[in-house]
Amino acid sequence: MKTASEHILFAKLADIAEGRAADAERAASMAHISNCSECTEQLKQLGNVLELMRTDTAADAPRDVLAFAVGVFSRHEKLREPSLLRRIVAALSFDSSANLAPAFGVRSGQAASRQLLYSAEENDIDLRIRADGENWIVAGQVLGEDCAGGRIEIEGAGESAGADLNELCEFTLPPLSAGSYTLRLRLGNAEVEIPGLELRS
Repeated sequence: MKTASEHILFAKLADIAEGRAADAERAASMAHISNCSECTEQLKQLGNVLELMRTDTAADAPRDVLAFAVGVFSRHEKLREPSLLRRIVAALSFDSSANLAPAFGVRSGQAASRQLLYSAEENDIDLRIRADGENWIVAGQVLGEDCAGGRIEIEGAGESAGADLNELCEFTLPPLSAGSYTLRLRLGNAEVEIPGLELRS
């Protein structure tokens, strides 16, 4: 019984099938092939493939068509990804303005700087809001077990902005004009929402 090491290498069989093998090498290989059914079958299959390649008259698909086909399957894979998102509305638990009852957002008539602490299940969001000329700066930190890959997004008053959390789970948003905003914290499959965040004097 022949072992796998005694069979002719695929590369040599390909050379024989394509007529590129030297005469002496071809003669020695054909002596083995005549007594080995496995190598005979492989050589036959190689010959069939080469014949198909020679007689193939099909034109290659245009590059744009191939790119579109790949894109179709890529979009399909994205659509099959789980889309369940846990939505949580945060509750205001601390407001640095002691003369106002806790409520969402910043009230008018406040000092230019304010601290707000929101609770949302296992996470807290510490917001620092201050006036910067005619604009407002919103910064803060997410307090919780794991904020890796988290992102803060804010939308409202005809504007939107976002910032990734740093290694300390801190963030600073670009300056925003006065108005009413909704702030969202995205963490994994959860989205924490702070609605009605008022940025105004």
